[in-house]
Amino acid sequence: MQIGIIGAGKVGTTLGKYVADYGICVKGFYSRTEDSAKESAKFTNTKYFKTLDSLMEVSDTLFITTTDREISKVWDCIATKNVRGRVICHFSGSLSSDVFSNWEETGAYVCSIHPIYAFSNKFTAYQNLTGAVFTVEGSSLALTKMQELFHQLPNQIIEISTTEKVRYHAATSIASNQVVGLIAMAVELLKESSIPEETAYRLLKPLVENNIKSIFEEKEFISEEKEEFLEEKNIFQGCTQALTGPIERNDLQTVHKHLQKMDRPEWERAYQAVGSLLVELAQKKHPEHDYKKMKQLLESK
Repeated sequence: MQIGIIGAGKVGTTLGKYVADYGICVKGFYSRTEDSAKESAKFTNTKYFKTLDSLMEVSDTLFITTTDREISKVWDCIATKNVRGRVICHFSGSLSSDVFSNWEETGAYVCSIHPIYAFSNKFTAYQNLTGAVFTVEGSSLALTKMQELFHQLPNQIIEISTTEKVRYHAATSIASNQVVGLIAMAVELLKESSIPEETAYRLLKPLVENNIKSIFEEKEFISEEKEEFLEEKNIFQGCTQALTGPIERNDLQTVHKHLQKMDRPEWERAYQAVGSLLVELAQKKHPEHDYKKMKQLLESK
C-alpha cells in the first residue's frame, strides 16, 4: 500500500506520521497551502507534491483529510482522472462514503474512516492515537484493502452502516463536545457560588473522572476473530449501574431546589432534558421504585 495524503492539517499530518511510524508506506502530501504540505512532509519524513497529479502517480491509496466542505470538491477533481483500482478514503465523522458520487463509474474503491479521537495538536496528536477506535464504512473492496492497513496497526476497527453515519456522529459529538458543555455549565454554577474558576475545575476533576471510570469499568473481556475485522467486546458496567445522585435517589425536593437555581433558561432546559434521560436510567436500575413524580417535575414548563 502506497498512501498519498490530500490535506496537511491536524488530521492528515497526524495520520501520516502515525501510519509511517508503523512501517506503512506514506508517499507524501499535497495541499492547496504549499507551506503546510511542506511542513507536514518534513515532519513525517515524506515528500511534498506540488501537484495533485504527481501525488496520484505514485499512490494506490488516497487519504482525503481536508475539511468536510472540501471533500466533495476534491472528489469531483480526482474523479475526472485515472482512479481505477485505487482506494479513495476520507476521514470525516459526519459524512459517509456517499459523498463520492458515481464512484462505481470511475473504477475506484471508496470508503470513509473515522478515528474516534480529538486531534488537538498537529505535531503531538499521533503519540496517543494507539488507543483510539476507528470506524469504517464503504464499498466492500475498499474495506478489504483497509483490512491490510489495520492489520499493521494496534487499533480496533469497527464497521458501521453507511446510512447511519450521521446518527453515529451525533452520538460521538454528544459524548465529546456536549459533555464539555455540561461541565462548563457546572463550572459557571460554581463560580456563581463564589468559587474561583481554577478551584471549580479542581473540585470537579475527581468527580468527573471517577464517574467516567465507573461507566467504563470492564466486567469481562472477550476477543474473537471475525472474517473481516478483529472485533473486541468489552462488557462495561455502563451508565445505568454507574448512576448516582438525587434523581437516582428519587429526591424530589433536591431536584426542585436545583431547578430554582438555574438562573439561565438554557441551563434549566439542559438540566431538565438530561434529567429526564437520567430518570429512564434510574427506572432501569430500580424497577421497584416509582419515578412518575420525578419525571413530571423534570418535564414541567
